[in-house]
Amino acid sequence: MEKNKSFSKIIASIVLVLFSLSLLLHLAIKSKTIEDSNIGDTVAAKEFTPHVENGKLNVDLHSITSIRFPKYKSKKQTPFIPDSISLAADEESVASGNYSATLLLDTIPSKEFYQSIELAGQRDTCWDINKFAYTYERKDKAGGMYKVVFSKGGQQIFVTHLNKDMIKSKLISITKIKTRPTSF
Repeated sequence: MEKNKSFSKIIASIVLVLFSLSLLLHLAIKSKTIEDSNIGDTVAAKEFTPHVENGKLNVDLHSITSIRFPKYKSKKQTPFIPDSISLAADEESVASGNYSATLLLDTIPSKEFYQSIELAGQRDTCWDINKFAYTYERKDKAGGMYKVVFSKGGQQIFVTHLNKDMIKSKLISITKIKTRPTSF
């Protein structure tokens, strides 16, 4: 008789465990997942962004290149959004530090301006100067990378900046492109 009681207890325990597991499984399926929840940011994004005035980042060419440029204004600013970023594209802005900007000079620069760049290019290896194009590439204090490109006689200046964490992914993608076999 004691065998029947212990056997009944074992069966009742198994049934109870199966019922509990099915209830937990049902609750887990019905509950919201992490992706569905909208808890918002824990720290405001503005705490991590550089200073932006009127929605536009102030690009200071003199602080980047140490050359005095004629007056210019920002024509267009676009955030750089790599394929590998985990944030949504609408969360990226130029204020994150990864951007490209098009600047427009008020006037066509004088010959003296181009001569000052050519003199600076003799001392500063960041400058790459050919007959009609000027390119300036250097790292910033935080390990990010600036690139300034413009042509002689033109009024547009293209500026790109990538933060340190983005440079590795950019270099990896460039390396992959260069190492692919080409077919003619």
